[in-house]
Amino acid sequence: MSNESTLTIETSGGKSFGPCDCCGKITQRVWGFVYEADAALAAYFVEWTPGHEANSATFDLIIGAWGEGVDKSERKAVSLEFRRLESGPAFMIIDAKTRPTANSTLVSEALSRDSVVGTPVASEAYRVCDAVYLEEPRLDWLRD
Repeated sequence: MSNESTLTIETSGGKSFGPCDCCGKITQRVWGFVYEADAALAAYFVEWTPGHEANSATFDLIIGAWGEGVDKSERKAVSLEFRRLESGPAFMIIDAKTRPTANSTLVSEALSRDSVVGTPVASEAYRVCDAVYLEEPRLDWLRD
C-alpha cells in the first residue's frame, strides 16, 4: 500500500478498569477503527494508566480485512508501545501474544515482535499508529 494514501479513524468505545497492581491507579482504554478510503483496515485499542511512565501507552491493533464474509484468518494482532522520548514521540513493536487482543475471537494469530519487525506488517502497523496518534481526540493528552 502506498504511504501517501490517507487513513481516517472512527472512534468507538472506551472504559476504565483497575486498580493497577503496581500503582493503584485506574487504567484507561479507548478503541475504534482505522479506514483507508471506505474500507476498514484495522481496529485499534489504546491503553494507558495515568501515573505510570510519563506519556506512555500501548497500541493494540487488529490488522487485516474486515467486513461481511471475511474470515478472521485474514486478521492478525500486532502491538506497539508508545513513548515520548527526548527526541520526540516513538513507537516500538512489542510482543502481541501477551496483550488482551491475543485472546480475541477477531484474530487468527497474535504476532511476536520478531515475526513483525522488518516486514510489511510492521509498515502497516506504524501507518495505523500514526493515524490513531494524530487523529484520536481522546489522546490529546498524549500529543501535549
